[in-house]
Amino acid sequence: MLASILKTGGILLPLLACSVGVAFGDIESPKYPLEPAALDISGIRELQQTDPNLTGTGIVIAAVCRSMSYLNGLPQNDYRFNMHHTSLAGADVLFDDHSDGLDGISSHATAIGGILIGLDPQAHLPDNTGFEYRGVCPSASVEVYEFWRFAALRLFAKKPIPADVITLSLGDLFEDWWTRAIERVAAEQGTIIVASIGNGHTVKDPLLYPAAGANVIGVGTMRSAVNPDGSVALDRFIPPTVEISSGGPTEDLRSKPDLIAPGSAIVPQAFSEDGYTTVTNATSLAAPLTAGAAALLLQYAYEDPTLSAELVQSPLNCVIKAVLMNSAKKLPYWHKGWISEEDDQTSPLDRLQGAGALDAAAAKAQLAAGKQPPGEVRAIGWDSRSLSQMDTFLYLFESPDPNAVLTATLTWNRHYEDSYPFRAKTQQSDLRLELWAFDPNVSNEMVLIDVSDSPVDTVEHLWTPLSSGYTWYALAVQFSPKSKGLAPEEEPFALAWSVGPDRSLGDRMWQDINGDGRINHLDSFIQLLLKSGHLSTLDSNFYKNALGLSPERFELLTTLRHRWQPYLKDSIKPLD
Repeated sequence: MLASILKTGGILLPLLACSVGVAFGDIESPKYPLEPAALDISGIRELQQTDPNLTGTGIVIAAVCRSMSYLNGLPQNDYRFNMHHTSLAGADVLFDDHSDGLDGISSHATAIGGILIGLDPQAHLPDNTGFEYRGVCPSASVEVYEFWRFAALRLFAKKPIPADVITLSLGDLFEDWWTRAIERVAAEQGTIIVASIGNGHTVKDPLLYPAAGANVIGVGTMRSAVNPDGSVALDRFIPPTVEISSGGPTEDLRSKPDLIAPGSAIVPQAFSEDGYTTVTNATSLAAPLTAGAAALLLQYAYEDPTLSAELVQSPLNCVIKAVLMNSAKKLPYWHKGWISEEDDQTSPLDRLQGAGALDAAAAKAQLAAGKQPPGEVRAIGWDSRSLSQMDTFLYLFESPDPNAVLTATLTWNRHYEDSYPFRAKTQQSDLRLELWAFDPNVSNEMVLIDVSDSPVDTVEHLWTPLSSGYTWYALAVQFSPKSKGLAPEEEPFALAWSVGPDRSLGDRMWQDINGDGRINHLDSFIQLLLKSGHLSTLDSNFYKNALGLSPERFELLTTLRHRWQPYLKDSIKPLD
């Protein structure tokens, strides 16, 4: 039966797409001495510089890679990192088939390996211009699996997976037994699983599984900015579009992706000992970059006795997922769910940005704030415990700043049967997250400020201005009233929260009104139309062909124009 299952396993799509193979010598000298420059924008370089010991030591990452060629339907095992390459030669890498890793090299896998564990202090261009290449967690141990071998032995046969983090830059168009099996691993073992959501291309391209699954951290890609000369920037990133990063919702209306990360970078060249190449706008790079950030958080936690003890009894994958999502930075035009004037209380995330862009430094601060039980808490922190259907947990905090924003993320797992075909269990939990304002000096005065209550997601997310005239607030975690009696008696969860400024203020890409990656006089013209109210009266051919506005961008601007006005108060200064 296993052989027939593997042969009919569906479509596996590697995600290293958009632009691959540009010779390093054909691009400008790196702006920064450290490459990949994408690690700067995601807060990883800040972690490496403020805490040089955070290199991934003691953390095991499983990289599941697809064979790049097949013969009679069977994989030919060309899935390996190029271990000849200078940046990978000293890395701690084990291939699950016990090969030496010198044959069957994959460009796709080698790029992933470089992002994760690449280290080359004396990298150079063909003209001998030097730079240092350093991946996210060069001291981590990586076990590389060929996908179908992994599916057969680790998922179907349930052989243990000795890894703290699993990363997959591949996917299937549909949920399948193996995608459910990997979600079971996350729920039952607490393993952090990160996967690429898909490379977009058209509005109709679906999200890919397992990234679209409930327990997996699904990662989309930030778009590389465009330089004034039209070239792609490798050190500046902007919000994604549907052409380069697949957007939600899933077929059953769950919110995905969970977050986004840079997908353009310099990577090791697969068939060279010291050459480099560039990849642009690929979710295949965004996923291992995020997985590496999770590895750094785990190393930090495991080396801190207090944090380590706090995580022992927690659903670890839920805690790290909540921390990463809650600390993510909202990019311009972030909006949750359906486009409407009212906050979408049943769709917790933006359809392209998820919770926002990965910020590893902010995630470390979120995790370091520590586990705090219900009751009075600090303005930043996290908690994890089991919730019964009779419980309501309240987290009370003070915020005297009227311009502050509350971000809160609640996560839990969907549960699956423990044997093939790993169907979802009949009873599943549906939790609810509320934000209340209250005056401690006035009895019985509480005002409901915001709610996140999706009937299908395993994430609830709030991003809410605290300008209601109150200084005290309470987050409430409970079962959704609609699910009581239909769900398990208890559900372990993780909650992360923080109060601070709107970090998207001042972002220059607010002025890229049509979302084409440039700021020019066309954006100035659209701003005038937006302020006058004339934009909404335009014919679709005009706004698409003359203004470069997609139907989705047009709807976002016209429906929510009053929301964007505070961000567009200044006149636009073209960069072109």
